Amino acid sequence: MSRVVELSSKNFDKLLNSSKKVFVDFWAPWCVPCLRMNPVVEKLADRHSSITFAKLNVDDNQEIANRFHISSIPAYLMFNDATPASSKIGATTEADLERWLDDRSI
Repeated sequence: MSRVVELSSKNFDKLLNSSKKVFVDFWAPWCVPCLRMNPVVEKLADRHSSITFAKLNVDDNQEIANRFHISSIPAYLMFNDATPASSKIGATTEADLERWLDDRSI
């Protein structure tokens, strides 16, 4: 069972107000690099129970993507206390995302 929450305009702000860090994957179904990263995000979600993992389809939620100035996907934002704390843009390796998640400064 996936630990990755599907976000929309209806639940986005509520999820950000979580006491946990929140990792958001901004993606679209036509984006091949995004689709390749899906299994990586799923694996990371399984390994990092202290972080809430979520996905936001930018085609269906353009207002949220615009709010955070997402102009290229895949894009990843880490939220801490409902505030963007760090970001990564583009497809990358599992090891690179793992190092980013383990960075104590975010």
